[in-house]
Amino acid sequence: MYQFSKRLKSLREKEGVTQRQMAKHIGMSAGTIANLENGYSKPSFDVLIDIADYFEMSLDDLVGRENEK
Repeated sequence: MYQFSKRLKSLREKEGVTQRQMAKHIGMSAGTIANLENGYSKPSFDVLIDIADYFEMSLDDLVGRENEK
């Protein structure tokens, strides 16, 4: 999950939004976003979908999954 935590923080900062702004838009607390970014908690599938929708990207892109051929 470390990769997800790091990616989430990077995406949020790239968008120029605070944890509070992102949390409000998604419908959760800023503390939850902080816990996800710091790797203290793991997102549920529903939360992953909400975050992917927020950044307008696929779940694979959100979690940094790459196709290995």
